[in-house]
Amino acid sequence: MRATTAFNRLLRLPGARVIDVSFTAEGVIVEVALRRRRAACSGCGQVVRAVHDRAQRRWRHLDLGASRCFVEHRLRRVRCADCGVRVEAVPWARPGARHTRDFEDLAAFLAQQMAKTPIARLLRVRWDTVGRIVERVVSDHLDARRLEGLVQIGVDEIAYRRGQRYLTTVCDHRTGAIVWMRPGRNAATLQAFFTELSERRQSIRAVSIDMSGGYAKAVREGLPDAEVCIDPFHVCQLAARAVDDVRRSEWNAKGKSKTAGGKWVKGVRWSLLKAPSASRSPSSPRSARSRSPTVASFGRSCSRSSCGCSTTWTIPRWLPSTSPPGLGGLLARSFGRSSSWPARSAATARASSQRSGSGSRTAGSRGSTRRFG
Repeated sequence: MRATTAFNRLLRLPGARVIDVSFTAEGVIVEVALRRRRAACSGCGQVVRAVHDRAQRRWRHLDLGASRCFVEHRLRRVRCADCGVRVEAVPWARPGARHTRDFEDLAAFLAQQMAKTPIARLLRVRWDTVGRIVERVVSDHLDARRLEGLVQIGVDEIAYRRGQRYLTTVCDHRTGAIVWMRPGRNAATLQAFFTELSERRQSIRAVSIDMSGGYAKAVREGLPDAEVCIDPFHVCQLAARAVDDVRRSEWNAKGKSKTAGGKWVKGVRWSLLKAPSASRSPSSPRSARSRSPTVASFGRSCSRSSCGCSTTWTIPRWLPSTSPPGLGGLLARSFGRSSSWPARSAATARASSQRSGSGSRTAGSRGSTRRFG
């Protein structure tokens, strides 16, 4: 079998045929020729007849064993009526890239599994080259229709660089896919997303966010008619902090651990925070206290509610009748002074739920519905 035939079957480069193979100190160099005769502009893709000049180009391909593999071709530079002088497009590499599609797809896959430093060592490329490859692959595979028909979206931030920098991410609740991302976590960052949506934002009916004031401001300005849902995790976190702050103040007021009352207040810390199902045994005094309504049980009832309930009118319903002596008053004082988010009444919430239909109910299943007025 001829070497060119073997490399044609081995590399399987789309739209190309191997015309020569050489083994050098750099690695294996495979010279190829395009199967088509007409040149296509790499900028717009249209077929162009006018050729400006030719130049030899080389692309890094997947390694052959321990040797690097390079693909070479004499490219034509064409005169495009719309783009000017551009190099012709080749099917085995993306425009402007010096690596083949197979090589870049492998690097992008590895970037999902590990950091860029081990990728650079494994593929024997520069660290910043990995970043540019990922950008090209993502841009190539990004669906232009991902921002169309959004109904229920979620907004949150993620930290990178050891928590020193942040990215604002927007996901579609129906598909669970991230549809938009940009550095920053303030109102201007989220407002850029609504600006990019333009008229397509009218289809959004519900937005789930955390308690960030910047995100709330951007939603009020960009989507004034959308329902805003608060993540139940942050609601429970705020309630837990308020309960612990009041418990500490009561502990200090009762003489800390020097008195019987202070010791009792100190001992109910975890009983207030943990879920009732986390009890050890029915005979344990701590388990008996944990079977009372807690912050965790409140969080579950709040997240399952479809009427937009809030701590200011939900908690007092069960505190007087079910809480042990002293514990109900402690929780009531905690939630009475902790809510800095205005709560809607039950009638207003039910009316809003009927107007918004099933859209707000679906988003409400992931968080407690709350409007910012």
